[in-house]
Amino acid sequence: MAELDTAPPNTRAGGNDDALRVTNIHQGEKNVADDFDAVAYKKETPKWKRIHHHSLTQMLLMSVQAFCGPAMGDALAGLGGGGLATPQTSNIATAISYSCLATVCLLGGPLVNRLGTKWALVIGAMSFPIRGASYYCNSKFGNQWFLILGAFITGTGSGCWYVAESGTIMSIAPSGARGKYLALWIVARNLGQLIGGAINLSKNHVAGQKGGVTPDTYIAFIVIESLAFPFAWLITPLHNVVRSDGTRVRVAEKLSTRKEFSLIKRTFTSKLILLAIPWALWSFFYSGTWSTYLATYFSVRARALSSLISPFFCIVGCFGLGFILDMKGVSQRRRAQLGLATVLILNTGVYIWTIIMQKKFNRRNPGKIDWIDSLYPSAFLPYFFVQTTGPLSQSYMYWLLSSFATDAQMNVRNGAAFRCIEAVGQAISYGMNTRIKTSPLIGFCVTFALMGLTIIPTTILVNTTPDRIPADIQAQEELEQEIQEAEKKRIEDTTPVTVNRL
Repeated sequence: MAELDTAPPNTRAGGNDDALRVTNIHQGEKNVADDFDAVAYKKETPKWKRIHHHSLTQMLLMSVQAFCGPAMGDALAGLGGGGLATPQTSNIATAISYSCLATVCLLGGPLVNRLGTKWALVIGAMSFPIRGASYYCNSKFGNQWFLILGAFITGTGSGCWYVAESGTIMSIAPSGARGKYLALWIVARNLGQLIGGAINLSKNHVAGQKGGVTPDTYIAFIVIESLAFPFAWLITPLHNVVRSDGTRVRVAEKLSTRKEFSLIKRTFTSKLILLAIPWALWSFFYSGTWSTYLATYFSVRARALSSLISPFFCIVGCFGLGFILDMKGVSQRRRAQLGLATVLILNTGVYIWTIIMQKKFNRRNPGKIDWIDSLYPSAFLPYFFVQTTGPLSQSYMYWLLSSFATDAQMNVRNGAAFRCIEAVGQAISYGMNTRIKTSPLIGFCVTFALMGLTIIPTTILVNTTPDRIPADIQAQEELEQEIQEAEKKRIEDTTPVTVNRL
């Protein structure tokens, strides 16, 4: 826990990354963070409230929700085709879900501005159990309408949740710990998939089982997804959060809906987002194709085992990338370049391996591969590693976008824009795989090509990364100006007054 809190000491509420939380503060207006006295806060505030408002506590609460919600969705995807007998129906539902999610993320700025991050998270958490319930009803009773309706509701609710989440996780991290905080969030999602995988395997470990997973599997998912709701209520508004370096999140006044919509348009047409669009389309495009690969070539219990063991390496990889992105003594631009090289090299290796295996399967269909088969390790490992390289791609881009930010609302809008485009890519991926009934090779090649298209624009973006966060520079200038004014006033107060005598 202490490792996650490491950050340079900061005695000023507006310093360092805290300036990221300021936007449109008019002259003469006071912000709650400007008058924040850390010493008085510690003396006057009960310990339980200090713990509740601590940035790491809030990040852990966000991570628990990610564990109960998105992670359970990932665990279902880890079954291949949602664990159903054939992946096509699940792919259609998932494509609808991501289409709704993209639409909500497109309008995310005004929604979160009006609702507030807490209420957006509560609404999103309410929709999570519907996903598990729809898969249960499809598996138990065979009705597909609820699976489609559930995808619509879950996609809409998750869109609210993702917009609020992206702004929160990029705003509450203390200076110097952004990479590790993002790693904690990614790891929570993978731990959730780990638990979901254990449930899958306990229910579907019998050899020779055919078709989809047992309906009882989905009941456990529904229970866990329901737990996100009470934890969403525990989230405190951003202006109450106090970070580990003794600073408080600075939150500006709410903007009008009209102003928010104009800023959304400006965000999507900004150089930053335009250069990030190829990466956003690619970063999770792999999910639909690799899920189809798993459902096509692996037995039920092998698919259940995959959802259990796939998250392990991701936990190590995400913290490894987090330490690279938070390295001390290295400029922000150099860290961005190292992170980009790491993500691209790892993904290239996984894609080449997967395409080689798929070419072999096209020549000779292996049937349903079980974990006792000699072919299992070489066929499964590409899927195992892509469950790490994929989340690394997302975590890296969130870090990169926050490196350009000047305020928290910019973080929210950039995060919403990125998630919107990312969801479009996922919808296209799952939609494309509904038409693929034989070989996922086309999907693998398209994913590889998309990664190739990201290299030039992302390299341009990375090479324009400021060596320091723009808000840091502004905060330092403001601090120097305050010091100069204080020194000037001190000199004036200590200068003796000369009295003229007649």
